[in-house]
Amino acid sequence: MRLVTFAGLGLGGSCSLRRLWPDTRGAAAVEFGFLAPLLLLMLLGTIEVARAINIDRHFSQATNTAGDLVAREEYLGTDKDNAKANLKSMMDSIGHIMQPYDTKDLKLGVFSVRVDPDNPDETRVEWQYSFNGEEVPATCDLYALPAGLLSEGASVIVVTSTYLFKPLFADFVPGISGNMTWTDRSFHSPRNSCVDYVKGDNCSSLSCS
Repeated sequence: MRLVTFAGLGLGGSCSLRRLWPDTRGAAAVEFGFLAPLLLLMLLGTIEVARAINIDRHFSQATNTAGDLVAREEYLGTDKDNAKANLKSMMDSIGHIMQPYDTKDLKLGVFSVRVDPDNPDETRVEWQYSFNGEEVPATCDLYALPAGLLSEGASVIVVTSTYLFKPLFADFVPGISGNMTWTDRSFHSPRNSCVDYVKGDNCSSLSCS
């Protein structure tokens, strides 16, 4: 095996090396090659965070709007089927708030909670409605409310919501996990002190007594 050395280059080889040493042509391309992946990750991360913030705003607005629509009503229907159909129409309209984002992963639960006039610590569900599979408490179940929210005999419309957030670049950006489940809850005071599920069924008397 022959060993190649630079001894034969002599002074001419040394001069060539001295000429090449200060030559910085192509240095920017090399530096960009190192920085490009990092810059791309930063760009994707920025897009993902901005998208998450925007979807969260839509999600919060959908939750609050659902409660506000129901709280405006004196009653939801003249019978149970009519009430259920009216609630479904309300929830379908809420889906437009989520656009242009996916609405099939939005779940909403709406229910009325009333305080027993004789026992302020007893707060029970008067009626409930689930949209797209959201879990809701059963009628007459105890439901804990924030302290001091209601006085004896008063009622409140509660909305619980769930949204499955699906990142676009979870496989590429470190620190961003896979799908995330967001939850929210809001409370709304009825405009007429109480919202009947069916006209005259629970506002005039306690349905769980």
